Amino acid sequence: MANLAAAFSGVFTKSRAVALLQYTTVRFRRKPRWLGTAKSKLFRVPERKKQIEEEIEELKRLHNNYRTQMKAVRNFLRDEVEAYKLVSRAGLVLQTPEQEEAEWQEALRRNDEWNQQTAAKREERLVTERAARKEYILERLVLKEQREIDKKEQVEAKVRIEKELSKTFITRENIDKAIELALVQPTTFNFALDRDGNLHRAADGLPKDTNQQS
Repeated sequence: MANLAAAFSGVFTKSRAVALLQYTTVRFRRKPRWLGTAKSKLFRVPERKKQIEEEIEELKRLHNNYRTQMKAVRNFLRDEVEAYKLVSRAGLVLQTPEQEEAEWQEALRRNDEWNQQTAAKREERLVTERAARKEYILERLVLKEQREIDKKEQVEAKVRIEKELSKTFITRENIDKAIELALVQPTTFNFALDRDGNLHRAADGLPKDTNQQS
């Protein structure tokens, strides 16, 4: 086995070599069992070999010895169980009512002690959980308040921007002035930029270019 492992050590790794050594292939020298009986041997009854008389007697003797030993073991275990039951019953019978009451009170005292220890541990765990939950709720409230403040600031900023823009709105009071200004200073958005950044506008729909340095 060691020589075989040494031979495979140069080809495979250690784990691979161990796996190959532990792997056992089954090769059938004859026909596999699941193919059934051959037609030529389907109705052939094999001859039963006869045992020697001495061998039969020896097997009987060994079987009888085994049965005797197992019977003795079972009887021994049965006697042990019965003796244990008798001792247990004797101990229960010998107890007086005062002893039974004392034993019961001791069991109750021990049970109460265990309950107190469990209650103390539970109360400590609950206190820790309540403190952690309180801290978590406070943290969530602070975050919520901060979000409300941020949202309020954003709304106020938008309102301020709209107020500034409202100064340029056209209303009923300044509509005549806006019309006059539009007629005096016409604005056209028909312009283009060249590669040099010059602005080219078209005035009155004519293809007239005006070069302005941006």
